[in-house]
Amino acid sequence: MRSLFSFPSQQQGTFLLKHTSLLPLLVAFVGFGVTHVSHAADASSDQGELTLSLGAERTNRNLIGEVSDKPKWSPTFGLNYQKGRFFASTERGVGYTLLQLEGFSAGLAASADPGRKDGDRKDSPRLVRMGKIDGTALAVAFAGYQAFDGMVKLNASHLASAKREYGSQTLINAALNFPIMGEKLSGLLSLSATHADRKHAQTYYGVTAAQAARSGNRVYNAKAGWISCDYSVGLNYAIDKHWSATASVGRHELRESAELSPLFATKKSNVGAATVSYRF
Repeated sequence: MRSLFSFPSQQQGTFLLKHTSLLPLLVAFVGFGVTHVSHAADASSDQGELTLSLGAERTNRNLIGEVSDKPKWSPTFGLNYQKGRFFASTERGVGYTLLQLEGFSAGLAASADPGRKDGDRKDSPRLVRMGKIDGTALAVAFAGYQAFDGMVKLNASHLASAKREYGSQTLINAALNFPIMGEKLSGLLSLSATHADRKHAQTYYGVTAAQAARSGNRVYNAKAGWISCDYSVGLNYAIDKHWSATASVGRHELRESAELSPLFATKKSNVGAATVSYRF
């Protein structure tokens, strides 16, 4: 759980990666230029909005691909820029909303996955000598629906890796945002599920014969399916027109082939996050 809603779960988007395919990133920068040209023509009155966030998160996997069997706290940084239908965010990547109609929205984005570092004997002993998974760019297609002035939101995102052998995953999220004290304090309930194809499940949860020989884990062929679910409850407090604070607690659970994987002793864990944001 990187935020109250974000694309990734196991593969949450970030720009901190060492190896990647240039094509999706080039597409993103071309999209940036095309977007601003279109805004100049038909949405010149739109004002860009920038939000910076700092906080801490209790999770099994941090932004640079380090994995621990037991969740631990790590610092977080967020940046979100929105102008009209264009956005650039550490959570959502760089993208453009192609369709906005009566609560429905859909678009495309380019994001990134930091991969996975080789295991640590203290924090992730079962991943020792499994070998690292290189970071890669992601092509994202997303769609959403919201009703009751944004109180109810449904979102779906499909993330395809630039490295075909890494496969793809689909995330579904449902959220209920409700006021508690007017516009000052609001609450949020969120439920997410992640489905992986066979290649993605094997990359992150499977064990090949070569990996088994090095690490001592048994050979395991992961299958496609729902690999995880996350649910959380959060609070957001608007301090003033610029500052806000958010806190959330929840649960992360591995499912199906991910739950059966020999790589992770902890199948279910409590997670949480606290963030302070400034909107320019």
